[in-house]
Amino acid sequence: MNGSWTIRFLVILSLSSMVIGFAFYEQNPSEPFVGPAETIPEGDLAAEEESENMPAPAQTQSAPDDQNPPPPSEGLIGAGAGILTLLFVSSTLFEVIKIAVLMAFITPLVANKSNRDELNRGRILGFIEGNAGVHFSALRDALHLANGVTAHHLQMLETQEQIISWRDGKLRRYAASHVLPADIEKIAHPLIGTRLAILETLSDAGDLGLSNTEIRRKLELSRQLLAHHMKQLQYNNFVEKAQPKSRAPWRLTSQGLETLSNSTGII
Repeated sequence: MNGSWTIRFLVILSLSSMVIGFAFYEQNPSEPFVGPAETIPEGDLAAEEESENMPAPAQTQSAPDDQNPPPPSEGLIGAGAGILTLLFVSSTLFEVIKIAVLMAFITPLVANKSNRDELNRGRILGFIEGNAGVHFSALRDALHLANGVTAHHLQMLETQEQIISWRDGKLRRYAASHVLPADIEKIAHPLIGTRLAILETLSDAGDLGLSNTEIRRKLELSRQLLAHHMKQLQYNNFVEKAQPKSRAPWRLTSQGLETLSNSTGII
């Protein structure tokens, strides 16, 4: 569902590869064992001197070192380390992989504690119902929860079929289960939940508009969540800056005002 079993398989595969590689390395060391020097009896010294004076027999030319294949231990250790490194780097760049890693390893550790914490799960479900399409980081920051706790509750809610999730580029978004798969595209429409409330608040402010701080205070939103919604509203040309400044207040565009008057939202 979320790739957690794939992550577990890759980690187990990489660790097994490294363990087998180290085992081969211990059994086949690169340097041969050199035993203690043998003591030559005195009676054999003359024979040894005669053998040294005799011409040495022709020696068979050994194969060059570059024709010997590398030991399998190096390849196994390198493959295992490469998989772990790839997972670590990917989890820092892609939210989808980050969530899969959290659900694969962190949520089992906090499961016993989190199962008794119905309050947080109810908060998450209520927030998703009011903010369809919210992504993992915005949800976590808005409710001030840890990564592992958030991932665990989301996994439980999705297993209980109370919410649905889907991949959106590098992000994973969530919505209540009553939203049909055919309506997922409509969720991208800004005029639902919190975004509808933002436009209504800006409409009441008129042409003067409101700053980010004023909108946050009126709607009791976190900075991260408000930034997420304002970015989408601006992308759809529903809001604009009242002045050509980065911290200028927001106001509705004519398109935003017209769309607000005709908005019905998703039931």
